[in-house]
Amino acid sequence: MTIKYIFKQRVIPIVDNLLANYSLFKNLERDEIVKVIFDVLMRNSSPEELQEMTDKILRYRIRRILGGQVLFGLLSDLTSEEIEDFDAAVRDLRKI
Repeated sequence: MTIKYIFKQRVIPIVDNLLANYSLFKNLERDEIVKVIFDVLMRNSSPEELQEMTDKILRYRIRRILGGQVLFGLLSDLTSEEIEDFDAAVRDLRKI
């Protein structure tokens, strides 16, 4: 099974479903996010691993990537002072 087939048959339907059913992801551009997902998955998994991955795990990983993109979009609008406050809050949460 080729990586193109895996994306066409498994990844893209999951992305389409998540984009259609979760308002959190409504502002993400489908084609752009598919490229990001491709890059992330290919950096962290081999085609064989993707092929063997269950739909549940694949969906979970794609949701995490989408969530990261939403967070990145939110953070890109922050001032440097707001980013420092955010970093401090995250550091505090990690201590808990």
